[in-house]
Amino acid sequence: MDKQKISLEEQFNDYEKTPVPVEARRNWYEQGMIWLGEGFGLSGLATGGVLADGLSFSDTFLAAVIGSILVSLICALVAVVSTNTHLSTSVTCRRSFGTNGSRVIGVILAASLFGWFAYNAGMFGETISSLLKSLWGLSVPAAICTAIGGMLMSLTAIFGVKAIKSLSTIGLPLLFVLCILAVWKINAITPLTEIAKCGPVATPMSLSSGVAYVVSGFAVGMTMCGDFSRFSKSKRDSVVGSFLGHCFGFIPVVMCGAICNYAMKTWNVVEVMVLSLGMGLFGTFVLVVAQWTTNDNSLYMSTLGLMNSLDGVVKIPRMRMTLLVGVISTIVGICGIYNYFINFLNVLGILIAPLSGIIIADYFICNRSKYDESPDTVDRGVRWKAIVAWFVASLVGMIMTPRPIGFGLFVTMGDIIPLPIVTIVVALAVYTAGEKLTKPVKAA
Repeated sequence: MDKQKISLEEQFNDYEKTPVPVEARRNWYEQGMIWLGEGFGLSGLATGGVLADGLSFSDTFLAAVIGSILVSLICALVAVVSTNTHLSTSVTCRRSFGTNGSRVIGVILAASLFGWFAYNAGMFGETISSLLKSLWGLSVPAAICTAIGGMLMSLTAIFGVKAIKSLSTIGLPLLFVLCILAVWKINAITPLTEIAKCGPVATPMSLSSGVAYVVSGFAVGMTMCGDFSRFSKSKRDSVVGSFLGHCFGFIPVVMCGAICNYAMKTWNVVEVMVLSLGMGLFGTFVLVVAQWTTNDNSLYMSTLGLMNSLDGVVKIPRMRMTLLVGVISTIVGICGIYNYFINFLNVLGILIAPLSGIIIADYFICNRSKYDESPDTVDRGVRWKAIVAWFVASLVGMIMTPRPIGFGLFVTMGDIIPLPIVTIVVALAVYTAGEKLTKPVKAA
């Protein structure tokens, strides 16, 4: 029995605390499939629907393109760092924050992604319960659907990157086919030539607000992309994979969601595809897989952050830790507890975005040479310059965030420049200034 356990853990070893070895590294295509799985799902479809509410068809397309390019650029920069270290995001943060400082970061990353996994599992259960009632008259409690969905989504996260990539490889072509069918059916109802002339479905918003919405949706993912890019064979593979997933894959999904809204006047793409367009069982199955490919990423990254924080404190293998976190978060989703701390989760999202700026600044500007040194040389304590930069950038983010989540000052600025971009730039500038001003001057 022990031999079987050991072999299973070795087979699905994801190197959560150590550099990914050469034989386990992957090319740009395999990286891209993982990132496609994150954006090529219900969240991307819903983003398109929300953009259509406030923008014309042409502006929705522009917002999707500009927002996706910005996200891809940030992700590519962060991905390059983790490709150099081949370590997860929270462990890579040890170089800029110190070992003990990165523990705090790991807790925040884990708590945020843990919470959003529970939220999505709960929403998944409610959606499936409603669909079963509408399509076949089956009264299945949302709690049961949440429990089944939560544990299924946990399954691929438990088995790690191999399983996550495999599911994406299967699910993405199906979702692509579903989107094509949806657009084809919509075209028969409302010609695409007419949809292309459509204005906002509901209350208008500015193009910059639309771009901000796209970027904000990836605020956490931009920072955490290192959890997957550490498996890249080369920096080129990580950059190409990032653009494939966040740009070329995400834009078509956004536009499909937008087309559904322009034609049916609702951004509830599940209702449109399954009920209004009559895709029934196939549509339900594909949308379930689409949600699965997004949410297992959250659980996987949450566990990696937790493993870093508990390193040297608690010895639990990653697979067991993932199962434990998956069970707890599924229970939270069943109970609907997440409804009481949505604002808290949004605050955590604000705190996470600045980490990208510090990671980028430390690697590309301040301490590039240290990334080629042994991990044993990392500061074991707390690097306060990173903490201060993080605090200042997070404070700026809170100031620009509407009440009751933030302080509600200079909110309109966030409609011009995406808030995550603002906090990333502030963190980068403050950290760089702190490093440059306090670095000892070499004797001549």
